[in-house]
Amino acid sequence: MKAPSLNESDLSRLGLETPIPRIDRALKDLWSTDEAKTRASLINLAIYTEDSSFLAADNDLLEKVAAEHACRALLVLALPEAQPPRARAWIQALCRPYQGKQAVCSEQLSFVLEGGNAAQVQNIVFANLDSDLPLVVWWQADLTTNFEERFYSRIDTLIIDSSRWSDPARQFDALTRMRAEGADFDVRDLAWTRSHFMRTALAGCFQDASALQNLAKLRVMRITHLKGQLTTALLLAAWINQRLQTTLKLELVEKDSGPALQSLVLEGEGVRGEVRRDCDSRFVHVCTTCGEHSHKELLPADVDSDAELVNEQLSRFGGRTFYSSMLPAVRAMLN
Repeated sequence: MKAPSLNESDLSRLGLETPIPRIDRALKDLWSTDEAKTRASLINLAIYTEDSSFLAADNDLLEKVAAEHACRALLVLALPEAQPPRARAWIQALCRPYQGKQAVCSEQLSFVLEGGNAAQVQNIVFANLDSDLPLVVWWQADLTTNFEERFYSRIDTLIIDSSRWSDPARQFDALTRMRAEGADFDVRDLAWTRSHFMRTALAGCFQDASALQNLAKLRVMRITHLKGQLTTALLLAAWINQRLQTTLKLELVEKDSGPALQSLVLEGEGVRGEVRRDCDSRFVHVCTTCGEHSHKELLPADVDSDAELVNEQLSRFGGRTFYSSMLPAVRAMLN
């Protein structure tokens, strides 16, 4: 397989190219030249990808995340198929104004590892962490051989996006196996986060007494989702079945454009609940019908961009989710 070519324009946006053995010295020099900048860091946030086409977007994403969360940011692009092996590094400060004058900054270290294997990825990440701060890793690739026990045993929180996986069933199996073997990192799936607004709106559908009494009559669940967001839809379906303690007939409708989740309809004899989001609207329409009783409501939609989704996860750092308990149901739907 031919390794994808690197875009030098994208590389130039990563900051100052620095020999890897001189990174610590270069960082010290970076801060010593400007007394108006103050370095701040509360977590280590690493993004790992094996797709060079994501490099520019990931660089922009880290800038947006650092504006909300002080961190030591590591951007790692590994190209295992590239030859000959070569490692390059860049450093830059991600700054935001504070009290009108002084700038509070995070550090970003970016690495391109051509021919990068598991050992090299581990060495690069572990050697450049900020003291004993928690390590959050957004692993954008499939859970390849580079994602091995010596690496994930050091992770506090693993961020994934199962909608990007080439083979979700295989990847969920790998994730479940790691957890069974003792991996204790917290898992945050952006596909699950995308359904938050719809789950919240659905709770509003059936909050009155009349609707609650008719929940047992529900038989069918219809979810309309964007192409490529199958796991987002399946996670929502698994959550609904879990909360209702039943298994509704699932119908999936795929669209070529629009938001990740576009509509959710629950139906049964004499009862219907719908949550709908139109195009890029920042609001969702909620409509519930139970016999002659109906209820309509307009609620705010949730975040959309990857930067917003990651910021949302970091804001909830340490909290608990229902995600792990739904994995067996989602895996069964993928058969």
